[in-house]
Amino acid sequence: MNAMIKYFRMPNDGDSTVIQDALDELCMAHETVVMESAEELPADLTGQGRPPILVDGHNVITGSDHILAHLEELSRFKKHWYKFQSDACYCDEQGSVE
Repeated sequence: MNAMIKYFRMPNDGDSTVIQDALDELCMAHETVVMESAEELPADLTGQGRPPILVDGHNVITGSDHILAHLEELSRFKKHWYKFQSDACYCDEQGSVE
């Protein structure tokens, strides 16, 4: 099974550890590829820049800040998705039904 999210990183990049922790905390299927050099990137990612690079389906996200923002967006989506997977009603702090 191929992971829908694939994360390409270098072994000693400090930002990569933060991104890896965010991915692990998200608890979504993903594959991490640790490379010794950017030349190890797959041919379809050549020209996208240097790692870190996150591939989510057809989206290619480069740069630590953009990747972390994308993972935060996925986290919000995941919470919203799980919230409405039952027959229960949810109310906000003011008592309005969501």
